[in-house]
Amino acid sequence: MINRLLRLCFCSSIKIEPVNIHYQDGLFDTTYGLLKMTRNPYLNQKQLESITNAYLLVDGVGSNFIKSLFKKDMNSLIIFDCEKMHLRNAIEIYQATKKQIDLQFFGTPKRPRNPFSKCKGPKDIFNLYRHIQNQQKLMLSRMCLVVSYNGEVRIQGTLPECGDLKYHLEEQPENISHIGYRKYNYLLPFSAYQGIVTAYNYEKEGVAIEFLNYKKIYALYGVFPPSQRQYQVLFHSYMQKLVKIHDVTHSSLYNVIDLGCGTGVLGFIANDVLLRSLKDKEINIYSLDNVENAVKSAKINAQCLEYKNYTAELGDITDIETLQYQLTVFKYPAKFNLIIANPPWIQASKIRIDDSIENTVTDPEGIMLKSVFEFANRYLQIESLDSTKGRLILIYSDLSQLLELQEKEKVQELCREYKMAITYYSELPFHIKDPQNVDPLLQYKQNSKVQLFEIRKI
Repeated sequence: MINRLLRLCFCSSIKIEPVNIHYQDGLFDTTYGLLKMTRNPYLNQKQLESITNAYLLVDGVGSNFIKSLFKKDMNSLIIFDCEKMHLRNAIEIYQATKKQIDLQFFGTPKRPRNPFSKCKGPKDIFNLYRHIQNQQKLMLSRMCLVVSYNGEVRIQGTLPECGDLKYHLEEQPENISHIGYRKYNYLLPFSAYQGIVTAYNYEKEGVAIEFLNYKKIYALYGVFPPSQRQYQVLFHSYMQKLVKIHDVTHSSLYNVIDLGCGTGVLGFIANDVLLRSLKDKEINIYSLDNVENAVKSAKINAQCLEYKNYTAELGDITDIETLQYQLTVFKYPAKFNLIIANPPWIQASKIRIDDSIENTVTDPEGIMLKSVFEFANRYLQIESLDSTKGRLILIYSDLSQLLELQEKEKVQELCREYKMAITYYSELPFHIKDPQNVDPLLQYKQNSKVQLFEIRKI
């Protein structure tokens, strides 16, 4: 590990106080004690070790100065002073800096820049825009708050509620090599802190779901709240049609599984419709997700809705062989009458492996989509009569195709590969709002559709 004395550049014209820090064993030793970077998927270990300066900001520092730092000193850390910076000023500085970074890439209304002028199509635009967004997040992730090991944010002013911040901090080891056991504090990127506050508001306030009689669904940190309405409209409409069909099943048992359940909202909508409409049948709703907080969210929501027939477990459908064993351990049924799947819609590689939000919207090489078909091929219920074959309900989008990230008719191709057929289809426009009109992919998103496929084995 690098053990280096890092000196702070001092600007006498702006109120900035110097601080000496050195980086050893993954820690910065500062006037605030030992500091460990946390919740930062943008700065890797090598980048942290290359940091040469740290700037301690006090009230009165402007975003123009910070912009100059990003230009002249890309290896710097920017820390909001614990004693001499108020939160309201930190928010203003952060937002102003974010705007300055936007101007750096896109120019001003009077002197606009078009970084996409040489792009040959939507795929090039998509990839370049992701690169720009990644660069912006990388720069902003260097602006940090100090958080004590007990979860206390070290800044002046009234702080918003964010729950127990210790939950978001890395667990401290019992021993740190060379320096022995010492409690250390944390450097938390300001962007991560804002994300934690926003997530806590969703966790606390919830989202009222129209198709659950406006009961609320809650999302833990790192789990998308069910705020988009289109896919819920499509799915509820389909479930209403399904229960009107007399051949739903001749069995008294009806098993449903939601793959990649998130907050569990689709499984809950299915459960609500089935319980009200098929009162002579035993309804069981099962779910899987490879994100621990998603499983926790689904379990919490099931308890709030008082659904005793709902089960959620941690499992990855892209590892079908391991999952096959897990399903036995979970005591899930061998077959399902209804399989629900709403996999990520963007078929693109992951830029940051540990970025939880990006991981929920991208599906590299369409692995998740293909795994849905593999799961359905193994676990769809097939009864004696053709009319009672199990159904895969796939909620998807054509956005990847419009962006030229995915070949056309991908779902139809997978149906042919797994000897399945689309037996029902519906769609709705994907309503996208961009008040600032800065999204270069807006026209493609506005032309895209949210799709629902009912798929059965041939």
